[in-house]
Amino acid sequence: MAQFKTRARAVDMLGRQQIAGVPNAISELFKNAHDAYADRVEVDYFRSDGLFVLRDDGLGMTRDDFENRWLTLGTESKVIGQRGLSQPAIDKQKKKRPVTGEKGIGRLAIAAIGPQVLVLTRSKRDDQLGELVVAFINWGLFEAPGINLDQIDIPVSTFPGGTLPSEEDIQIMVKSVKRNVEKFLNDDAIESDAGKQLIRNLDKFTLNLEEIADILTGPSLLGDGHGTHFYLLPTRDDLATDIENDVNGGDISRLRKLLLGFNNTMTTIGAPQLTTAFRYWTTDEEPIDIIEGSEFFTLDEMETSDHHIKGQFDEYGQFIGTVKVYKDKPVQHVVPWLKAAGRKVACGAFTIDVAYVQGNVRESLIPPEEHARLIRKLNRIGGLYIYQDAIRVLPYGDSDVDFLEIEKRRSQGIKHYFFSYRRMFGVIEITRERNRNLVEKAGREGFQDNQAYREFRSILMNFFVQIAADFFRTGGDFAESFEMTKEELNRLDIARKEQEKQSLVKRRQFSRDLDVFFERVENGSLQASINELLPEVENQLARLANEGPQSEQSLMHAEANATKRLDDIRKSYKIQRPREIGLTKQLSQDWNAYQAESNRI
Repeated sequence: MAQFKTRARAVDMLGRQQIAGVPNAISELFKNAHDAYADRVEVDYFRSDGLFVLRDDGLGMTRDDFENRWLTLGTESKVIGQRGLSQPAIDKQKKKRPVTGEKGIGRLAIAAIGPQVLVLTRSKRDDQLGELVVAFINWGLFEAPGINLDQIDIPVSTFPGGTLPSEEDIQIMVKSVKRNVEKFLNDDAIESDAGKQLIRNLDKFTLNLEEIADILTGPSLLGDGHGTHFYLLPTRDDLATDIENDVNGGDISRLRKLLLGFNNTMTTIGAPQLTTAFRYWTTDEEPIDIIEGSEFFTLDEMETSDHHIKGQFDEYGQFIGTVKVYKDKPVQHVVPWLKAAGRKVACGAFTIDVAYVQGNVRESLIPPEEHARLIRKLNRIGGLYIYQDAIRVLPYGDSDVDFLEIEKRRSQGIKHYFFSYRRMFGVIEITRERNRNLVEKAGREGFQDNQAYREFRSILMNFFVQIAADFFRTGGDFAESFEMTKEELNRLDIARKEQEKQSLVKRRQFSRDLDVFFERVENGSLQASINELLPEVENQLARLANEGPQSEQSLMHAEANATKRLDDIRKSYKIQRPREIGLTKQLSQDWNAYQAESNRI
């Protein structure tokens, strides 16, 4: 009787070759941390030597877990109600989390990040902490043809909990793998060039974990620490290139696009169950967190957008919710999906919450500076994201994945279809329990194209077409408010620009008046006017004084005339600040200097 045999290449084909790329692989590892009840999962990538470190503070694994779950393909431990392994450990002190990674893709996809990995894990079961389990895997062995899976040795060792393996301990494990490679070379089981490349990579794997621990903050396996940590060295060459281009002001990298918003922060209040970070160390002192929380959209931004639509699609594909246009009171609205024809949809009920920002600042109620900031963010990461049990489903949300063909319709007529993918941000929320027929592809490249997904798309495409027709298209049943507000905003914009034009003229005249004032003060014009007036008045007063008492009236008249002439000189140096104009920094400085000089005069 014949039996199936498993080549080692099956691991590569199920992992690295299935996953869409490095961001997808990292996302899968984040999901594994979520399932392990971690509070934090963090990546530290060091540009100088290509070291990639991913750490979580979850429940970790025992040696039995590691060998019988992590190193076992096709485990059934996350399939409820089936025979085989028991369910994974849960943290009874935390709210139960729905399983997000159930296909074993995460651990196999590590090979997409780098060719070899050191795994460190320490379990926590209730209040009991386990020993440290350490393993070293070279994924290159699983790419070689002609090798069976059971011919590859994975060195696994245990160490006292709260400690880390030394450099010598790690080298013992690396040398064990090297002997495995040399055996394959001697047996002609792998090609010479491939074997030599494997040995070169193994020679590069030198780590001092205590030195790294001194640099890194966050999840730790020292002391009472627990969780699972991965150390990859080297990493894929294109990882640094993508990040460098991004952080230096180029186009946003696919890594940032797909890792931002791992948790839903747009419609939820409070901290997420799992906090993520990806620190890029350009030096050993100053990292950059490229998925820092404020980079993604927030609940406040949803609330302050120009238009806001939220509600639920029921089991027949009908939308029931509210539509808020500008600052109007939200309108209760219903959008049916006629293709349901009275039957329940295969995709199940789901919710939507989407915000929209007018592209032209003159047609937006958002303050100009905030509008400009939001438009910059929308141009980089705008889109409609899908979350399953509050965890992002890839690749939805990426502007390159216009799965509802919103931009395609917009190109056919802006006024008719209204919506633009780069002017909206929001979430579609589904759950495993309610939407079990929406099944992700193995490589995390979206949902499988089954009946449920086709109905899901059709419902949403119909929804956006109908909302545009009802609220944002001329003649729509509820479009009057949108058109009136937009016309008013355009009118105010024209008036504002005219006012700004007048203000610019007044500002320029004000600046010229100040320049003339300082020029007259500096060239002595003021003193010259005084010097001209005083001798004249003195001579007149002296002459009138010699005429005796009969000149008293003339003296009073001369004094009044002299006072008036002095006041005229003062007035000729006085400048009135226009109230309706704003001052530049330079004009403010000049005005303050003028006031001080005017008081002196």
